[in-house]
Amino acid sequence: MPNKFRLFAVIMALVILTGASAVAELNANVKYANPDTSVNFLTLYQNGRDKTANGFSLQEAELQFFSDVDPYFRANVLLSLSQPSPTSEFGIDPEEVFVETTDIPNITFKLGKFKAALDRQNLMHTHALPFIDASLIDQQLVGDSLNEVGVSAALLLPANWFSEFTVQALQGQNEILFNGNDRSAPAMLAHLRNLWDLTEDLTLDWGVTGAGGNNSYGGYTQVYASDLTFKWRPQIGGKYKSLIWSSEYLGAYLQGDPAGEKLGGLSSWVQYQFAEQWWLQGRYDYVGLPQQGNNPVQTRESALIGYFPSEFSGFRLQYDHLDDGQPTADNKISLQMNITIGAHPAHSY
Repeated sequence: MPNKFRLFAVIMALVILTGASAVAELNANVKYANPDTSVNFLTLYQNGRDKTANGFSLQEAELQFFSDVDPYFRANVLLSLSQPSPTSEFGIDPEEVFVETTDIPNITFKLGKFKAALDRQNLMHTHALPFIDASLIDQQLVGDSLNEVGVSAALLLPANWFSEFTVQALQGQNEILFNGNDRSAPAMLAHLRNLWDLTEDLTLDWGVTGAGGNNSYGGYTQVYASDLTFKWRPQIGGKYKSLIWSSEYLGAYLQGDPAGEKLGGLSSWVQYQFAEQWWLQGRYDYVGLPQQGNNPVQTRESALIGYFPSEFSGFRLQYDHLDDGQPTADNKISLQMNITIGAHPAHSY
């Protein structure tokens, strides 16, 4: 081959390699500059004792952005659009806005506003809750959820099973549990989670939590929680049948609360998948362990049938029987449509 052709071939090879490198760098930069986006919205119809909440409503809409910031951090922004009450205007709430580390072995640091590791349900967004609404005790102690501005450190422990210990310092602005006047004294939370493979088809997930912080009554709030979940999904036929049994206890001692300083409750539910896109669920709630002041014990039984054509769409029909000390029990029917578009981040196991 003449020298001039060899020179031309070398130049062209360099041009191609340089161009490929530039394209790869551009793609990487585009990934960092353009986060994945998803939108989820819940349309709800319900008919129960509370006439002001009956009929059709937009239960919630969520807009989420998530992406790697660089090789060291990942960011997540989730904005929630909802009504605090059926008669109020819609408001936008920064439900979660945080950054977390990605390159530190066995430990993950998180900084921003995030859902606290209080119990299993508190970590879930509304559309991922096992039922259309949260448990009674979660509703009464944390409201929508305990999501606070703060810092978190999750350490993967050196065990033969999945074991994670999480410590979080939270600003403490939850209206019910933590809302002290001294903003320099954060609420503290510690959570231990363990996950065991009992068999090839069955797993056991157990978590325990303790938290404490100043409250708006001038006293100190102590919170304790524990959750236990069994998941059965056979390796053969697991696409068409599965079984989940989950129970949670959540209790708090609110020093100085004139309505009653102690309140706790239990929620237990079962989900049975009987076809690829269908499942049945049952739930029992009990509030009054211990009882708050002179308020009556509350119980609720729920039944649900769900149909999910895909991971991006679903319909749930739920019946609740609530006995909360009122002259008549609340028998409520709820129908929910759950739609997600865009990139769909994985939920916690």
